[in-house]
Amino acid sequence: MKDKPNISLTEIFMAKKGRKGWDTCFYGTITRGKDIVHSRIEINDGYIIANGKDQWEVGEKLDELVIANLMSKLCDDVNPILN
Repeated sequence: MKDKPNISLTEIFMAKKGRKGWDTCFYGTITRGKDIVHSRIEINDGYIIANGKDQWEVGEKLDELVIANLMSKLCDDVNPILN
């Protein structure tokens, strides 16, 4: 039996300022595990990171983190993680 190739896929993902914040968008990556989706997006001088059961849950979390970051400049001091 042939060995399976060791392939890792990374997708480009976007977070915006809330549900309709298309005027303020940030791009990053998502990776998928067996039961989890992980995303990391660079914003200003830091990163926002979110995990969830699917890309829709992660997208909602990231959109909220973008709003929080833009309102309070969270990434100036710390990289927030939302699980």
